[in-house]
Amino acid sequence: MASFEKDFKLLGKRIADCRKKAGFTQLQLAIKLEITREHLSHVEVGIKHPSVELLFLIAKTLNIKANALFDFE
Repeated sequence: MASFEKDFKLLGKRIADCRKKAGFTQLQLAIKLEITREHLSHVEVGIKHPSVELLFLIAKTLNIKANALFDFE
């Protein structure tokens, strides 16, 4: 597995952890982000790679700083 693929999996896990900590289901967060639950699910498992715009929107919706999404080292 290429290292960046591993990073996308870690990013997705971090998004899922932050989502759960904020008390959102995948469906609830997806609705707020105006994306499908399936798309969010694919981001959280590292299948899809989120855009920078989506990352900032996720952070804003979860009320966290965008760099907190990358705190998986």
